[in-house]
Amino acid sequence: MRSLLDYLVKYSYVFLFILLEILSLVLLFGFNDRQKLAFVTSANSVSGSIYELFSNVDVYFNLRRENTLLVEENARLRSMLYELTDSQTVDSARNMSRDGVIAARVIDNSVRKDDNYMTVNKGSYDGVGKGMGVYNSTGVIGVIMASGKSYSVVMPILNGNTSISSKIKGTDNFGFLEWSGGDPYTAQLKDVPYHSNVEVGDTVVTTGFSSVFPENITIGTVADVQRLSNGYTLKILVSLAVDMSDLGWVYIHSKTVDPEIIDLQQQLK
Repeated sequence: MRSLLDYLVKYSYVFLFILLEILSLVLLFGFNDRQKLAFVTSANSVSGSIYELFSNVDVYFNLRRENTLLVEENARLRSMLYELTDSQTVDSARNMSRDGVIAARVIDNSVRKDDNYMTVNKGSYDGVGKGMGVYNSTGVIGVIMASGKSYSVVMPILNGNTSISSKIKGTDNFGFLEWSGGDPYTAQLKDVPYHSNVEVGDTVVTTGFSSVFPENITIGTVADVQRLSNGYTLKILVSLAVDMSDLGWVYIHSKTVDPEIIDLQQQLK
């Protein structure tokens, strides 16, 4: 206790100075409007900067959550868009497609193998099943190959077993998009009729012939056109719209096929 008193006595002039300074500031800013206004303005500026700093830090650490919410909202909007499109183009309610879009995140991916695969964090519990199309805001990515309870494996365009029904946008010229390995940024559109009017720069999109993808989802652009020696078809080099090495969030097209279509296909088999 005595040491504390000795300390206070030793530095009493310092404490007295601080007290007098505080008192003088209170008198200055408390009874002079101009100085008070200047103090309040500068204080607000400093506190505003501090609040903005903390806000920016909070926003940064919440980016993943915000991105998740935005992607899920986009998925709901896409589902509504497909339903609206179907209701305008299909006469019978019985034949209306049951479209849905599920947002998922890519958690594993490869692009340099002959047969590449990727994994997403949604499975059968989320309504994901084999054969559903996968794409993002840029374009087509691939097709669900297998679905577990919480995860699914995607067979992307960069897989030798992938074949996606495709067409030149704005025309009825269609073929099948395949990848033969090598360059992860290009694929080939095969079986397009020889007489088709296809030019470099044309956009390649999905046909919508099956339930895998909606119609007119972008796949890429025509980079080169070759006329095969058989004289029946064209071989078209396509620059893919999606950079498969840089994937985060994707959409899964969870449309179900009309049971009547399935029954007819089974009868043909």
